[in-house]
Amino acid sequence: MSLRTPESVLARLDLKVARRLEGLLQGDHRSAFRGQGLDLADLREYQYHDDVRHIDWNVTARLNIPHVREYLEDREITAWFLLDMSPSIDFESVSVSKRTVLVEFTALVCRLLAAKGNRTGAILFSENIERTLPARGGRQQLLVLLDALTRHRTEMRKKKRFQATDLKRVLADAAGIIRRRSLIFIVSDFITGPGWEKPLGQLASRHDVIAVRLSDPLEMQLPDLGLLTFQDAESGEQLFVDTHDRGFRGRFAAAAQAREDQLRSAFQSAGVDTLELSTEDDITDAVLRFADMRKHRFAGPAVPA
Repeated sequence: MSLRTPESVLARLDLKVARRLEGLLQGDHRSAFRGQGLDLADLREYQYHDDVRHIDWNVTARLNIPHVREYLEDREITAWFLLDMSPSIDFESVSVSKRTVLVEFTALVCRLLAAKGNRTGAILFSENIERTLPARGGRQQLLVLLDALTRHRTEMRKKKRFQATDLKRVLADAAGIIRRRSLIFIVSDFITGPGWEKPLGQLASRHDVIAVRLSDPLEMQLPDLGLLTFQDAESGEQLFVDTHDRGFRGRFAAAAQAREDQLRSAFQSAGVDTLELSTEDDITDAVLRFADMRKHRFAGPAVPA
């Protein structure tokens, strides 16, 4: 499925839907995507994933239960999109590729953040970082980003190279680029070499990191289609398989599930929230559910001082 032009991608974002999301993603004082705190708003019991720097030690000592400070959010958020441009995101078993999901998710969230005066930047990567778009505000920044995504795909098709994504290196390099505390979306299928879990945790210790994991149903369950030749989009390696073999399909499903479990464990250990986006999902509904979940998780009961 071909990528749409930047203008046509924006045209698909229904105004009413954008307004619904806007109320969840960027409230007047507190948001599901948090800026830098300025004024103390409340105290509540410590929860897993809370920033330990927000612990109020006086209240914690008095009540003998860890409590954290909640702040009124700064209206300005700097958001960064780490966008996976590797060949594996071109995979599609239905009418939509993972690349299309990546583009439309980025367009949707970037537009909503920009509408409130926030700045957005992007880092495009494949086997390593290939392009950086500095964080800026305004609608023009979104058009620049969408144009960069379209051009990048054309350039990659000309190169026709196969090299595995090194997410470990990408995350370490991104940490050096993004200095100010920011909201970071890592939009990827996380098909990569080993060792990226530690850099992810280090990035999350300084920033509010959200892993947006792209997937396709065929990556979890193989149908019975007979003899097929598979090619690894990252390495170019080819494999001839018989999908009619029930045992092979079972081993494939078990390996896929093991990878799912490993990814979820890595995200949890790193302390990052995860948004799962399948090529079968309605992107807007998925973002709504995710934003609503974060909104409720950040809310907490008041504790007397």
